[in-house]
Amino acid sequence: MVMAEGKTPEQVSEALEALLRSEGIAIASRVDPELLDDLEIPEDADVEYDEAGRVLVLKDPEYEPPYRGGRVGAVAAGTSDLPYLSECATVLEALGIEVHTEIDVGVAGPHRLLAAVRRLRKFRPHAVVAAAGMDGTMPVALNAMLDVPVIGLPTPVGYGLGGSGEAALLGMLQSCSPGLVVVNVANGIGAAAAAVKIVRVCLEGEKPSKKPRNSRR
Repeated sequence: MVMAEGKTPEQVSEALEALLRSEGIAIASRVDPELLDDLEIPEDADVEYDEAGRVLVLKDPEYEPPYRGGRVGAVAAGTSDLPYLSECATVLEALGIEVHTEIDVGVAGPHRLLAAVRRLRKFRPHAVVAAAGMDGTMPVALNAMLDVPVIGLPTPVGYGLGGSGEAALLGMLQSCSPGLVVVNVANGIGAAAAAVKIVRVCLEGEKPSKKPRNSRR
């Protein structure tokens, strides 16, 4: 993973190529369209760019995603939260994880959130990432209604402290709904990393166990 923000095109290009050659996949976050135009991308790489989330994914044509079978819900309280959720979802999908997205299900419309919960339960995710700005209430409520890990992603959306994401972050950290995992403001990459770790453990647990053969004397 390369955070492109603050780096020169040459630095980002070198880091991506090194990752691509060693891992078969290279991901860069915070890649603005202007920076993308200046990058040197290997000609043999498969290229995916999510403009909303500003994520660039390079893959070797022979790359095999390691987490196929993984399922993660991606929930946005409002459409303004989508860039941060998209950053997370793009990383998850690049690693082979199926993502089910729900948009505009904030607590301003509880009926929409309840409908989203029903759809998420049918999807049976291993984890859910919930992005919200303003007071950050939606992930707290969602966590209370689901029996899988929920990762709260505070976003810098709203007014005053809400606009910086502080209100959402503090609200999630003070959650009355126990077990809510919270990452830093606008940290879609951190939310994706937490979800991947949960998926990895779940997939390992779903593998059929090998029964030891009965030893005979």
